[in-house]
Amino acid sequence: MFPDEALFNALNVPTVTVLLDTVAGVIGIFSGSIIPQWFTSDKVINFYMTGQYSGGNENEEFLYTINCRAKTFAESQAIAQAVFFVLNRRNIGNMYFVCDILRTIPPENDADTFNTPIEILIKKRGA
Repeated sequence: MFPDEALFNALNVPTVTVLLDTVAGVIGIFSGSIIPQWFTSDKVINFYMTGQYSGGNENEEFLYTINCRAKTFAESQAIAQAVFFVLNRRNIGNMYFVCDILRTIPPENDADTFNTPIEILIKKRGA
């Protein structure tokens, strides 16, 4: 029902993955609001549902946030732009994606990373 797997597959393309880190053979793309502790690199994406689920019409709608994290502002922005490019105004299967890049959030301390969030509205046909 929820589009997590489709969103993961849409993000797991060379245009995006070339900008991300890999730890123990796992590329830095995670579904969920928390990045696993074992993933110790900086360039990573995590995504999760942050808003409404609307299923009362012909189309289902989901609101997700994709966090594009990196040690530098420029790297975080580059990841966000690559994600935006592969998802915005695209049909993938029976889903249509509309994205907004939000303001980059600076790190809280030296251990933190820059985060450029993307809000994504997913419209799914055939509810």
